[in-house]
Amino acid sequence: MNQIIDTNAPIPVPRLSFDTQSFGAADRLDAWRENIGVFFDLSAADGGRQEDVVRARIDACSMAGTVFGVTTADAQLFERSEQRVARDEMEHFLIQVFLHGGGHTRDGETIQAGDMLIIDLDQPHSMVTTEFSNLTLVLPRELHPALSDILARLHARRLPSTSPVIRLLASHLQSIWHNVGDMTVQDSGATLKGTIGLMECWLSQRQFSEDLSPEVSSGLAKSIFRYIDAHIEEALSPDLLCTMFRVSRSQLYRIFKPYEGVSRYLWERRMVKSMRMLSNPIFSELAIGSIAFRCGFSSEPHFSRSFKERFGVSPSAFRREALDTYPTDAQDDELGQHYRQRFASWIREL
Repeated sequence: MNQIIDTNAPIPVPRLSFDTQSFGAADRLDAWRENIGVFFDLSAADGGRQEDVVRARIDACSMAGTVFGVTTADAQLFERSEQRVARDEMEHFLIQVFLHGGGHTRDGETIQAGDMLIIDLDQPHSMVTTEFSNLTLVLPRELHPALSDILARLHARRLPSTSPVIRLLASHLQSIWHNVGDMTVQDSGATLKGTIGLMECWLSQRQFSEDLSPEVSSGLAKSIFRYIDAHIEEALSPDLLCTMFRVSRSQLYRIFKPYEGVSRYLWERRMVKSMRMLSNPIFSELAIGSIAFRCGFSSEPHFSRSFKERFGVSPSAFRREALDTYPTDAQDDELGQHYRQRFASWIREL
């Protein structure tokens, strides 16, 4: 007798667990690196080579185009260098609530249990943790552009548990996690939509985002930023942008105030694009001068001086180091066959 499948039956939220204790002692550290390594390079807490067996666990769910879950691990150094940012081009945010433990970021923020931390994976980040447990929402940048604009400006800032707004938001995220086991896929979609609305409202308050102006449309700002990235090789100027987007100079300056002005923003985006091109084997045959022109610089010497000013190393030296450390397909295949990288695979599929 053929079994009848109810195609209208509720679909539970997909879940997974990763635990280093399920591996042999010799493989635990590498297994951990191959999963959390989708975000960070790992070192010992003192910055030295990590030799000891790592106790670490991830419990996560896939929820409406995001990944949400709890990570628990020993003290470590988690880092995303500018080179790593350039190589990955990950367009995600990590919205974290520390349930236990904390640490210190390289920007001087001290994170304690109850605090929240926003990490924009498109910006460098470094944090030395104690033994910790945190609840993390992995949010793709394009899922909600207005919220993403707010989160980018909160990158690496401590959002303290002394704020009632942060306590409410942290409590809300924990409540979702406690109930996710009973949720269907449909439930999770509605839950995420409401959560994004709450975060956009609460995190846009002046005490957290004093640089955000309610007079400026985040949609307009996003359009201008995209235009700049698509035309970075051209001679862009405030007057051109005002004409193109039909905004006044005062409106334009409000948009770029958090970035120290239009010129500084253009310079920084050109630096980021050049770094990404120099890090990518696809462009390894391009001369340094060609990369300079593609990134909007009028001469190679000007580009080289700017690059060294920004990154502390010449473009050619940066390229050599970046390409020497770039992972090959063979390395990826070997690692993928040796460990079950379910968590890392979920992130890459977002």
